[in-house]
Amino acid sequence: MARSNLHEQASQLLGNLSKAAVGGHFEGALKEVAAESGLNPARSAEALKLLEGLDRIEVVQRGRRDRMTIITIRSDRPVTAAEAGPVRGASSDRKPRLDHANIGRAVVDRLVELGRDEALRAAQTEAFEREARSARERMVELETALAEANERENSLRVRLRAAEEALVRAEENLRRAMGEGRPPGEPSAIPDDEAKAVLDILRRA
Repeated sequence: MARSNLHEQASQLLGNLSKAAVGGHFEGALKEVAAESGLNPARSAEALKLLEGLDRIEVVQRGRRDRMTIITIRSDRPVTAAEAGPVRGASSDRKPRLDHANIGRAVVDRLVELGRDEALRAAQTEAFEREARSARERMVELETALAEANERENSLRVRLRAAEEALVRAEENLRRAMGEGRPPGEPSAIPDDEAKAVLDILRRA
């Protein structure tokens, strides 16, 4: 079945172009020739395209604005219905039937892909949580060690301060014990026990 009567319209357009051509070349307003052939602009464009496809004509220049259309006529042989091609029926416009097997495989592949992505995300999340938990535990250990170090430092400071104070008292008592104002050979009373112990060591030395 022919594509409507396009072959007839194309043949009519070709005949009128050939009549208006000079030496096998048409130069003029295509819309006037198309109107003479009974074609509207859309149908004229279809017919012109068909003639070009069948190598009946060659469009050298298309008419736009102030330019004329230039067409070389290669053959004025009328277009047959077979050359115009078959009509696209309703069956040709139908979409191909769905292949359930292909759909099933596509669904399975997609599910496998989603499962793989989900497993990867879960593994990454677990790894991040494990690293974060390890970092928190390490931070707690460091904070505990720092607190213990501060406590030891404070304890040492207290002990050092006490030792310094005891040394100052011992020096004062020693100066009083060794000072002038008492008879020779007479021991003086040492009020501080630590100073007395230091003095006893010095006397035995």
